[in-house]
Amino acid sequence: MTTEPKRIEIRLDSDSRLAAAAGGALRLLAETAGMPDEVCKEFQEATVRACIKAFDERPLEAHTVELLVFGDRVEVTVDAAAGTAAIRLSRSVVPLR
Repeated sequence: MTTEPKRIEIRLDSDSRLAAAAGGALRLLAETAGMPDEVCKEFQEATVRACIKAFDERPLEAHTVELLVFGDRVEVTVDAAAGTAAIRLSRSVVPLR
């Protein structure tokens, strides 16, 4: 079993309309990973909020959204290079029975 995550990196300008694109990409990955629909929706909304927060705090910068899919979880990092200002989200994959 591989422990290397699947990784997608998205670079965005500070435009709130682009936050929805990052949220949509995250939702697709979460659904593909097997998360229940309500968890996918909540995670998508949290991702959009995180992007908008980063855009508001650093409006003149370009932003990087990193999506990581592990066997047991999906993670999102907004602006990892921003140090303590980076926003990190993670949700466990709940097996469907």
